[in-house]
Amino acid sequence: MRPLFKLILSLSPVLLWLPILAYAAGSTPRIESLTLRDFGYVIGDPVDYDVLVTVPDGYDLETEYLPVPGPLNEWLDIRAVNWTKVDTQDETQYRLRLTYQIFKGVRQPEKLTIPALPIRFRGRAPLEVQTQPWNIAIAPIIPTDISDENVKIRESAGPEPLPIGPHPLRFTAYLAGALVVLAILARRYGWLPFFAKTTPPFARALRDIRKLNRKRGDAEAYRTAVRLLHRALDDTAGFRLFAGELESFLAAHPAFNELRDELNHFFALSRRIFYTAPDAPIPADSPLERLETLCRRCIAAERRSA
Repeated sequence: MRPLFKLILSLSPVLLWLPILAYAAGSTPRIESLTLRDFGYVIGDPVDYDVLVTVPDGYDLETEYLPVPGPLNEWLDIRAVNWTKVDTQDETQYRLRLTYQIFKGVRQPEKLTIPALPIRFRGRAPLEVQTQPWNIAIAPIIPTDISDENVKIRESAGPEPLPIGPHPLRFTAYLAGALVVLAILARRYGWLPFFAKTTPPFARALRDIRKLNRKRGDAEAYRTAVRLLHRALDDTAGFRLFAGELESFLAAHPAFNELRDELNHFFALSRRIFYTAPDAPIPADSPLERLETLCRRCIAAERRSA
């Protein structure tokens, strides 16, 4: 047992350091550059540099230590710093996009180096990584055979004028057509007061009777429809038209002759619901649909006599 005890004592420092070493190994961050293009830039171009940093779970990015927008050196500015975070099972990934802008004019293609930048994390122990220095190629925008003294700055080109000749005419035609349609509808349905006066009587009556369709079973709505037809007959005749004057009305308006039987039935119906049996329900032989049909036929006769 004594040799075994001595062996354990000799290995005890190593055993004590194993958890620390394992912890340190698990705390090592990984950084990966995701940038694709490193050539073809000219003065004034924005340059996006994407990096992916993987850290152990429990570490957070110290955003207050991220680079701030502004000049980085005499030819390079930081324009923006954006980042996103993705949590996985045992680690956390941060994707950073550093947007630079180049302010260096060259007369020959030249290689420039974007310097490394520190990125810090807080957690069980401080962590810090650095982006890799990034080499990019920048090209001149002035031909090599022209000296600086002979460079002429051109004014910005204005927008190219587009012909608009047919558009005003087309718009005017569409507008005129829309106004004509609106005027016809306003005249037909009496939407405007001066049009309402010129709308034919039976057209006005039909418009109002249609509004009563949702009250087909209501006796008062039915009587209103009968009154509307009476008013249309009165306006067409030019006086208050009663049943005894129907023949003189037909003689003055022969287009209504084919409606003699329906008009006689209508006057008999009116006498029944207003005088003979004012409290009776809506007659089964003359529903609201029949009044609407009579009104439509009167409109046709109205148009023939116009």
